[in-house]
Amino acid sequence: MFVLQTESTHRCIESDLSGPPGRSVYSAFLQETSVKSFPIVCRLLLAGGALALGCDRSVPPSEPEVFLEGAVPAPLDAHTEEFERRVYRVTEGVYAAVGFGLANSILVEGDDCAFVVDVQGSIESAREVRAEFEKITTRPIEAFIYTHNHADHVFGGPGFVDPGQEIDVYAHDTTEFYIDRMVNRIRPIVGVRSARMFGNHLPKEGPDRFVNAGIGPALEIGHGGGTLGLLRPTRTFEDELAVEICGVAVELVHAPGETNDQLFVWLPEKRVLMPGDNVYRAFPNLYTIRGTLYRDVLDWVRSIDQMRALRPEFLVPSHTQPISGEERIESILLAYRDAIQYVHDQTIRGMNRGLTPDELVAEIELPLQLREHPYLQEFYGTVPWSVRSVFTGYLGWFDGDSATLDPASPGERAAGYAALAGGPDALLAAAREAVGEGRYAWAAELASHVMRLRTDDPEPRLVKARALRALGQRSMSPNGRNYYLTQALELEGGVELPPGVAVGEELMSLVQSIPIRNFLAAMPVNLDPDKAGDADLLVGFDFTDVGEGYSLHVRNGIADLQEGFPEAADLAISLPSALWREIVVGARNPAVAFALGEVEVEGGTLEVVQFLGWFR
Repeated sequence: MFVLQTESTHRCIESDLSGPPGRSVYSAFLQETSVKSFPIVCRLLLAGGALALGCDRSVPPSEPEVFLEGAVPAPLDAHTEEFERRVYRVTEGVYAAVGFGLANSILVEGDDCAFVVDVQGSIESAREVRAEFEKITTRPIEAFIYTHNHADHVFGGPGFVDPGQEIDVYAHDTTEFYIDRMVNRIRPIVGVRSARMFGNHLPKEGPDRFVNAGIGPALEIGHGGGTLGLLRPTRTFEDELAVEICGVAVELVHAPGETNDQLFVWLPEKRVLMPGDNVYRAFPNLYTIRGTLYRDVLDWVRSIDQMRALRPEFLVPSHTQPISGEERIESILLAYRDAIQYVHDQTIRGMNRGLTPDELVAEIELPLQLREHPYLQEFYGTVPWSVRSVFTGYLGWFDGDSATLDPASPGERAAGYAALAGGPDALLAAAREAVGEGRYAWAAELASHVMRLRTDDPEPRLVKARALRALGQRSMSPNGRNYYLTQALELEGGVELPPGVAVGEELMSLVQSIPIRNFLAAMPVNLDPDKAGDADLLVGFDFTDVGEGYSLHVRNGIADLQEGFPEAADLAISLPSALWREIVVGARNPAVAFALGEVEVEGGTLEVVQFLGWFR
């Protein structure tokens, strides 16, 4: 239900959000249950020659087993209240829309116009927020600020403006690069993992239900659909930018943390700080299980210290509710940065003692005063995931134990476990027993070994699904819960990833705005060396409408992509870049395009078809 924004309906954030930290909801939950057993995301996938969009949600065919009463930890369920859909009046001229999408949108009124910080993750949710903002002000929106590149912050822009309206868009000078990486080498696997993490395929009701996304109600794409649109940055900076927008003094500061392009927004005259995704009411996502580059946690700490030095009176994060009061904000920022540094420092300390990631995870937990802080509950990131990330960020995959340098293959280990147990049947029985004893992680590991030995047997899959469901239903982090439960449904046959439907017309304008090189960059990692064999073939791509040329040299089982059309190509392919994008995303049949003469080929059409068949 929308909150009508009149002066009488604004509720003070001071009274809503003040109060001392209480007992950890997580520790309370564990105490209460200690005796019990317990479309990105609309994803663009460059796989099999098609960019697929996965937004469907599936419901399993049968009612799953319930391991906990209610099957949702009470603190996680209660955390949903953080995302009540409403617009907060932060201070004069500053409003935060919370609960309309995964991320917040923040309105700042100026003298004769207004601007928005972060623009939602879909055009539809942006239109809903715009309608609420128009109840507050008649000033036109004439600028955006993107705090960083994540989809939930940048893909709703067209919903805030009229068709054809020109608008200033402020961002860090690397943000556009990261946005364009939506088409990249690892998008297929990141897309699948994102769909699991955000719970795109979980049912709305029942013990496996989607609860919330930890830092927002849900990612718009994948939970009810939505249209992506992008207004690209027009004004960028490297380190800092002081500017006047709509008559309001604004300072933009590069503040790497959750992303490398992260910035914070400071309104010095209003003492309002917008930290982007570097602070929210949950333990920070120092590592995301969907997969990402290493997030430098010390950079994150330094960025928070920069924000602390400003002594803000109002903190308006891009996720969860705004906060007021200089002392309270300082207390939260201090605890937040200290928790991040603690995880970093204790991981390094343990690494230098020779501990492995598994040993570090078993040893490191936050001090009590941080563990019980309401802004450090593990509703998004977790300490164990963060510890593993810091280890690999510094030392890479090798844990230091020589036994892991060249370990037995998964099949060898499975056979070895089975032999020790007395055969696959005995190993599966041990997995079932572990489920009954509440040792769910161990049960999942044992069942995985049996699955490798009996690939066509559904029973070990079902045992593993039971274990994963139990882990998911007692997980405080929605990211973990969603991942566990989605994989349980996959094992049971209730969900199949990726669903893969063709990109529709509503997304083609976004697809067409992505640099053409991105649509070629994934080809090398999709080359099947068995199909290419000992081929030595130089292929030139000429994109006639943009004057860009590329060479792709297949040799020694690799495909070497270089800029510039080659002088002596074995095959030459000339076509408009828009047509190539349409072919890649499945909007155009390449055979029809060849037949209609829309693609010019030198060296033989059949040879080009054979060449393209080498890529999967």
